[in-house]
Amino acid sequence: MSPEEEKESPEKEFAGNTSLHGLNRIVIAPSGYFRVLWVLAILSSYSGFAYMFSTMIIDYFSYNTITDTKLEFDDEVIFPAVTVCNMNKFDEGKLKVIDFVYLSMFLFAVQLDVDTIIAGGAIPDETVNSTTEGMNVEDLLLEKGFDIHWNRMPLCIWKGAHCTERNFTHSFGHYGNCYTFNADADNPLKQSMQGSSQGFMAFIDLKVDEYTETYTASGNAEVGLKLLVHDPREPPMMDTQGIALAPGNHALVSVKRILYENHVPPWGVCEDRQLEYYDTYTLNGCYLECRSKHVVSNCSCRPYNLPGTAPTCDPTTMFTCVNDVLDQVIRGVLKCDCPVPCKMTSYSTSVSYAGWPNRHTRTYLAPYWGMDANYITANGVVFSVFYEKLNYQKITELKAMDGGQLASNIGGMMGLFIGASLLTLLEVWEYLWQRLKGFLGKHRRPTVIDVKTQPHDIERGIVFHK
Repeated sequence: MSPEEEKESPEKEFAGNTSLHGLNRIVIAPSGYFRVLWVLAILSSYSGFAYMFSTMIIDYFSYNTITDTKLEFDDEVIFPAVTVCNMNKFDEGKLKVIDFVYLSMFLFAVQLDVDTIIAGGAIPDETVNSTTEGMNVEDLLLEKGFDIHWNRMPLCIWKGAHCTERNFTHSFGHYGNCYTFNADADNPLKQSMQGSSQGFMAFIDLKVDEYTETYTASGNAEVGLKLLVHDPREPPMMDTQGIALAPGNHALVSVKRILYENHVPPWGVCEDRQLEYYDTYTLNGCYLECRSKHVVSNCSCRPYNLPGTAPTCDPTTMFTCVNDVLDQVIRGVLKCDCPVPCKMTSYSTSVSYAGWPNRHTRTYLAPYWGMDANYITANGVVFSVFYEKLNYQKITELKAMDGGQLASNIGGMMGLFIGASLLTLLEVWEYLWQRLKGFLGKHRRPTVIDVKTQPHDIERGIVFHK
C-alpha cells in the first residue's frame, strides 16, 4: 500500500479516531514491541467481553426468578372467610325410617330395607310404607343435616358484638352442611385491632349423640368440628384442608395473611383460567370442577358437594361409582390440569387449645343456654379466629434479569472491557459504510489502459497519454 493510499485508508482513520480503547495506541505505538503489546491487550479485553456477553445472554434466556418478600403493616386487615363443618352429615333424631332406607348405602355401606332398620331399633313412623322415589341427598341435608343458623347459636361474636345472619353463607362440603363466616369477597369484614377479642368467636353444638357416621361407609370415625380459614374467593375443600377441633375445648386460631404474586411464563408457571362455576380462578375451584367433570363423565351424575348442573347422585351411586372415581383422581390415575394462579391469597394458622368450660362458667351457662352442664362439655366446641398482628406478608416472584438489566449489564461490560458505548456503534457503522462505498466505487471506475509510447511512434508524431 502506497503512502498516499495508506493516508486515505479507512482502517487507519477508524483506528486513530475511534473511542474504542486501545486501537489508536496500535497506530501511534512508538515501536513494534509496544504495538504487539497493545494487540495482545486488546485481544484479551475483547475475549473477556465476549465471555461476559455470552454468559449474560445465557442467564437472561434461562428465565430465572428471584423471590421478594415484604412484611406490610396496615391500620386494618381484611378478615378471612371461616368455614366450619360438623364431622357428621345427618342428625339421627331427624331421620325417619324411609330416610334410613334411602341413605343406608351412604351411611352403613349396605342396602337395608324397612324391616331391617326397624329390627335394628328404629322407631316405626308414618313413612314406613312410603317410597324412596323422588328423594334427594341435597334436600335431606338441608332438612335433616347439621344446622348452625346464627339465631340458634348461643354464642357468636364478631369484634365484641353479636353476629348477624348476613355474616353466614351455607354450602355443601365433604361433611355435608357447612357454614362460612364472612364469605362476601366484595364486602369483607376487617379487623382493626389485634387480639382474640377483636376477631370472630363462636360456640358450636356438635350433638354428638346424633352422629350417624360409620368408618366403613364414609371413612370418618371422629367426633368434632372441621374448621378452615381461607380466602372468600376460594371455595373450601374440607376433606383435604382445615383443622379438627374436639368438643370440650376452646381453640385459639391465630392467622397470618399471605399474598402471592407469581410470574407468567416463561419466567414462571402461573396461569389464570376461566372457570365454569366460579368467578375467580383458584386452585380449589379448579380441583373441584375437575373432580366434578370426571364423576359426571363416568357416573352420569354429580355429587352433592361438587359444582355443576348434572343431576345429583343417589346414595348407592355415591358409595360405588363416585367413590371409585374420586379415588382415581386422588391417586393421579385421572388427571387434573390446574396451574398455579398468578395472584392468590392464603392464610397460615397457629392453633393453641384450652379446656372449656371451667366449673363456674359451665354452671352459669347451663341454665342460661337451656343445656345440661355436662352436655355443654361433651358437645360444645368454642373457637376464636383472629389476627395476632395487623400485618400481612407479600411474596412476589420477580425476573432475575429483565430487559433493562440486561442492557445495563452489557453496557457496563462494554465500558469496562473495550471502552464502548451506544455512540461507538455509530462509529463502527460509519467505518463499515465507508468501506462499503470504497468497495462499490472501486468496481465502478472506468478501465484505464496504460500504453507506453514507442520510439517509432514519436518519429511519426503519435504520442499516447495515460
